[in-house]
Amino acid sequence: MPEPDLVEALCDVTGATVAYDLRDDQGRAMDTLKVIADPAGGYLAVYHCGVGRGRFDVHVATSPDLARWAWRARLDELASQPHIVAMPDGGFLVALEAGGAGTPPWVRVLDYAGRDDLLAGAAARRFDAPHTLVPRRKHAEGTPNIYAATPDRSRIDIGFHYWRRGRVDRQARGVLTGFADWSTRREPRIDAALEHWGVRGNIGGRDAFTWKGREYLLIEGQTEPGGWHTWRTYLYDVAAQTAWPLPIRTHGGSAAIANPAVTLLEGPRPTLVVTAYLFHAGAADGEGGPMLYHRPLS
Repeated sequence: MPEPDLVEALCDVTGATVAYDLRDDQGRAMDTLKVIADPAGGYLAVYHCGVGRGRFDVHVATSPDLARWAWRARLDELASQPHIVAMPDGGFLVALEAGGAGTPPWVRVLDYAGRDDLLAGAAARRFDAPHTLVPRRKHAEGTPNIYAATPDRSRIDIGFHYWRRGRVDRQARGVLTGFADWSTRREPRIDAALEHWGVRGNIGGRDAFTWKGREYLLIEGQTEPGGWHTWRTYLYDVAAQTAWPLPIRTHGGSAAIANPAVTLLEGPRPTLVVTAYLFHAGAADGEGGPMLYHRPLS
């Protein structure tokens, strides 16, 4: 079992500072946002917003306080599910799901030389990953996260999902070498850990973090194929290769909580930041859409 204080910190939304239906200063819903510290002070977030049926664009915003978000740039069109990491040289890597609106998605990686380039939406280079686990003309590979990257970006470790046999999303991992060569493998142990809890629908987005020296994932799973109201969030222990459903408690009792991301902000007052998407099919009044909650850590 994971440490009780970790489970409580992740699950007690009512005891944290929370924003439901989070939007930037231009009114865009900040769906599937990932938050990191801004090296210039405050915070950065990447997120997507719908622009039509089955179509999304990816954006970046800044915030001084995790509550007010100022839109800064569109990073990509016809793209979704972004994830961002800061690099030691002041640059940034963004991984996202490219495609949509009838085109089977794929993983795309964007490399930004510095903060100004990120906030201008000016990537220095882009890599579009070929499909390796399913046929590109039929099935999706997407919803990436960046596990790790070498300082020179010569090796980037990326998680993603693939549409197994055209029925359900399952977990995979890829390595981008030299920003040119892409190799992948399936992650059946993660799948099995969630299937143990009755997850028969999709297993999708994930985010990695370390708590007291132990590696975990937050990961979404859907108990019923096609059942939007059955999305749940799970905690996966990497070393033990086991998972547990997280009984996340919102003010209204929303149940369908997915697209999780977590950031542990360092500093004089360490802070846990969690983001998720509350599907309207299982959301309480006023809680549907993107959610962000944070709490200080003792």
